Amino acid sequence: MSGCFCCNYNKLESSIQSLLEANQPDVIFAETVGSCADIVATVIKPLLQFHADAQVTFSVFADARMLHFLLQGKQNLFEENIVYIFFKQLEEAEIIIINKIDLIGVEQLNELKEIVQEKYAGKILLYQNSMNEESVAQWMEVLENYKASNTLQSLEIDYALYGAGEASLAWLDQELRIFSAEHNALQETVGLINNIYKKIIEQNYPIGHLKFILNDETKISFTSATDPKISIDVTNKKAYSCTLLINARIQTDPETLAQLISDAIKEAEIKSGSKIVTQSISSFKPGFPKPEYRFAN
Repeated sequence: MSGCFCCNYNKLESSIQSLLEANQPDVIFAETVGSCADIVATVIKPLLQFHADAQVTFSVFADARMLHFLLQGKQNLFEENIVYIFFKQLEEAEIIIINKIDLIGVEQLNELKEIVQEKYAGKILLYQNSMNEESVAQWMEVLENYKASNTLQSLEIDYALYGAGEASLAWLDQELRIFSAEHNALQETVGLINNIYKKIIEQNYPIGHLKFILNDETKISFTSATDPKISIDVTNKKAYSCTLLINARIQTDPETLAQLISDAIKEAEIKSGSKIVTQSISSFKPGFPKPEYRFAN
């Protein structure tokens, strides 16, 4: 897509059509850019307008730790315009999935449920551990049986605030390959992950999300509400090489974020003697949102 759905709606349409022609799928899942809002007016309503037989549902995922953090009023971590987007996303959702509940305590979860159920009464609320198949199946069952409303409400949204919020976040996607003559590639990669997180925290850059995917299978993620611990154990695992995908949305500028990660990579190479090769990198901030369509009513 090379961007968000709303500003690239015609590409979304052509992608859907291509899938239908090539695969005849029963269901298509489409994940929007994480900082997008106003999806009902700019994506869902156009889809329903141009595809009268389509059934469209709209789910929004919220990290349980971050949601609990912000609902407690600890909003000064991020700029106001970023927090504005976060709550606008929840406001327009039909279904809210409070995700990663396995990463918070029982007392915190109970407190979060009480606040969420009061604030978002009338919405479908699911509490999910996405590492658990049965938990995910609960969401699938809701989607299968849910009858989407024909009277979806478009957001009342301030595009100046919305655009400023998107521009406040640096976006970075980077793919690395790590080589270790001592066959310690996994250990060196975990050390690199920890060092990147440490550097971001030391500079007080608020984290929207900071995700790492190790060898296309192990996901490690941080937010500004995260307890900084990696739960995977690679102590006794030997590997000559491994891959690491970095996906970050951080409140800073793209050049600063890219340089921070570059510095962490150089430090890892000097400290361990490993060789780290960047296979691809994209670091930018999004332009002002300009939807191809917007149905306000």
